[in-house]
Parts: sequence; structure tokens; C-alpha cells
Amino acid sequence: MRDWALKTCFPVMTMFERYTLRHRERLNWLLSQSDWQNALASVDLDKLRSGTLNPLSPPSQLTGAAQYLLQRNEGRMELMLREGVTDEEKLMDALSDWETALADDECFPVLFLGLVLTLDCSFDPVRCLYCNQSWLPQKLGLDDWKAIVEEVAKPIPPYIYLTGGEPLLLGSQIWGDDGLVAFATRLGCAVNINTNAELISPKVALYLVKSGLARIHISIDSADPQVQGQIYRLGERVSRVLMGIFNLQIARELLGVSHPQIHINCVLTNLNLFQIPEFLRFLFEIREVQPDNPLSSDFAFHLIPVGGAENADLRPNAEQWRKFYTETWREAEKVWLEYQASIGIPESERKALTEWAPFANPFLRVNHRGGLDEYCEQAAKGIYWATALSQRCYVAPTQAFVLPDGSQHWCGAHAIRRPTPLGNVKDGGVRENIRRNISKLRQLPNEFCFNCAGATCAVNQFVERILSERVKAKIDQLVK
Repeated sequence: MRDWALKTCFPVMTMFERYTLRHRERLNWLLSQSDWQNALASVDLDKLRSGTLNPLSPPSQLTGAAQYLLQRNEGRMELMLREGVTDEEKLMDALSDWETALADDECFPVLFLGLVLTLDCSFDPVRCLYCNQSWLPQKLGLDDWKAIVEEVAKPIPPYIYLTGGEPLLLGSQIWGDDGLVAFATRLGCAVNINTNAELISPKVALYLVKSGLARIHISIDSADPQVQGQIYRLGERVSRVLMGIFNLQIARELLGVSHPQIHINCVLTNLNLFQIPEFLRFLFEIREVQPDNPLSSDFAFHLIPVGGAENADLRPNAEQWRKFYTETWREAEKVWLEYQASIGIPESERKALTEWAPFANPFLRVNHRGGLDEYCEQAAKGIYWATALSQRCYVAPTQAFVLPDGSQHWCGAHAIRRPTPLGNVKDGGVRENIRRNISKLRQLPNEFCFNCAGATCAVNQFVERILSERVKAKIDQLVK
């Protein structure tokens, strides 16, 4: 993978100066090839630059739900305190009561909107080794997706996550001037696409940047081309995916912007578990160094433990997980510290790997009941978050995941596991489906939450901590 498209005989130009020499040569060589030259001949680059939308910052997923619950329910909690109620659990019940919070609020905030645009994939019919997506009929079109976005864009524009399958199969409906990304960006939403990057041609790259796309998650699992080819199931896909990433980097440079921020999704299996340090070295080689923001989260990586009972043969055993979280993680930390030194960050300002990419370590990103050994035993069974689930789910009413047939679920974990949906957006709006099911929130967490998305699990713990600290502070004030 490291030597892909590297042509040292091509003269180094003045572009891409913030990349390593090796990667600078690679990008300049790609820019000189017919794909890029034909794309540039077909567009007005100055017009693209002047029409490029700027991505907006997403609402805080960590504090948004807590702030809303405090705004709506704190008065009720204070009344209970004045009436002599000091039981922390009863006060937490009151403070986190979504039924009461939503009772007279017609336009409550949906902070995170996941849209599964299609379950088809450009890798069909031979999908990635660990893919466990099950098909659904496509019943929503571009106008339907836009209507969903428009509904939830007020009062607070949400963070929008476009995924699949492969969302870029929808072509200009996603990246075009009238496509979904530009539409959502103009409404104030921060938009993220989850993709395999295979379809990011030079033209698509330019228009993705122009659309104001805030972030893009790209699936790569190994720096070893043989291992990556085994995971992709076809070795030639490796170069096509990498070309998509490099095309985005070229497009950002040509349009003079730093968006979309590129993140890497890496699924942890027994094929790549111990390769993470080398994988980091590869990411740092192709990562742009920003002198004014050397610890930018561009090319930050998400380590995602392989899921699904059908992937049991790919799942590391307890001993392998334990080795990963001790020996392998220490080596990864060493690689990260060496990289910070190489780009001139003073020793006193260097950060731990989890400070740069808090989602990088599935064990450390949340608080687990029990220690590492217990977690590793659970992880060997494919259960990653059961020991980290909070007593209540605080964030589900601020999230919505919609599948291609219009069915709506609380969150990403439920959208993958697919229990009975909250409803269908073709029959009722996103908020209506949440409101109609709000009494069922007390049933969560349940067995469908054992593999809660790591990000949601972390947010839920954070919200619980905020509310719990407020309860304790109010009790202390009463005592004093």
C-alpha cells in the first residue's frame, strides 16, 4: 500500500507543500494524469472556488441532551427538593424524564440524524469480508430525504450522517449543487458521509468539497495491501479506495480549503488487530500537517470491533484482545509520540493518542464496570458495550436513524439490529415518531443496546455525569 502510485521520476511541483515528500510526489503525479486533467478541463476552477460552501460546526452531542433536559425539567426537580425529596435516584428520574420534557414542546431538538440512503454497495456482489448489512427495499427518494432534513433543521441544525450501503451510488443527488449535502449545508447542518471512497473520482471530489461537506469517514483496515485486499475480498479495490482519498486531498488543495475532514473507520478483526501501529505510520505519511493546527483531527481513526454473530470467525479471542489493549496499544502510543516529535510539537504539549482521537480505543473511550480482563472476555463473545451502558438512555430522543424504506429507529445500534421501528417517516414526521414512542424510552437499555454505538455510549455516560453532578450540587445547596 505504501508504494501505490508512487512515481519518483515525476518532478516535484510546488503544490502540496504541507505533505511528506513521498506523498507530495504521489499527489502531483496523480494530478498530472488524464483523470484529473480531463476533470479540470471540464470545470471552471475559479467558479468552483467562489461557490464553495463552508461547513458549519455540529451541535454538541456531549452536552446537547443534558442542556435540554436541564432547561425543561430542572424546575420540577427543584420543586421536589423544596418538598423534601433528597433521594438521588428519584431526582435523576425527574431530571431525565423525557415524557415530561416533550409534553408541550412541538419542536424539540434532534441533534443527530442518521440517513441510511441505500443498502446497495459499489462492491456488490462481493462485499467486504465482515459486511453484515441486510437489504431493504428503496422507498425514499431525494425529495423525501430533503424533507426529512428540512423538518429537523430547526431549531438546532443537526449533525447529519449519510451512510449505506454506499451512499455515493446516488451520484449527484448527494454531491451535486442541488444534492443532499449542499441542501443540508445551506440549512446550517454539518454533514458527514460514510463511504468506501471507491466512487470519489476527481469530479466527485471537487463537488464534495464545493458542497460544504464537513467530514467524511472512509473504511480502511490495514496498511498491508494483502490483508486489506483480503478484507475487501478483491485486491484491486485497495488502489481504487486510496485513489478516492488522494482525490479528496487534491480537491481540497485546488479549492484552497481544509474540508471535508477525513476520518478513517478501521474494523478490528483477528486479521489486523496487531497491525495498528504500522497502520498509524501509514496514516501519518499521507496526512497533511497543518502548522497552525498540528494536532488537527484530520485522519483521526475510529477503531470499531467487528460485530455480528456471523463474524465469529473474524472476532479476536480474549487473549488477543488483552494483548491488543496492552502491548499493541503501547506500541501505537509510541508511534503517535514519535510523530508529534517529528512535526515539531514541544514535549510539554504532546498529547496521548486518546486525546487526539478519543474514539480510537474502544475500551478507554468509556467507563466500564469491571476491568480489562472482564471486558476482553465479553469482547471475545462479540459484546462490547454491555458493561458500559448507563442505567437510563438519555440521548435517544435527540437522535433519529432512517432506513431506505422509511423506517425510523432510535439510534444506529437499533438501525443495525432492527427491532420494531418507531414508525415510518412516510406516515409521520421524525419528531412525531419520537414523541409517539417516548414512553418506551424507559425500556432502554435492553438487549438491542449491548452493542450500542461506541460514540452514543460515550455521549450517554457524559450526559448522565452532567445530570448527576447537578443533582448532587442541588442537594448540597439544600443541606447548606
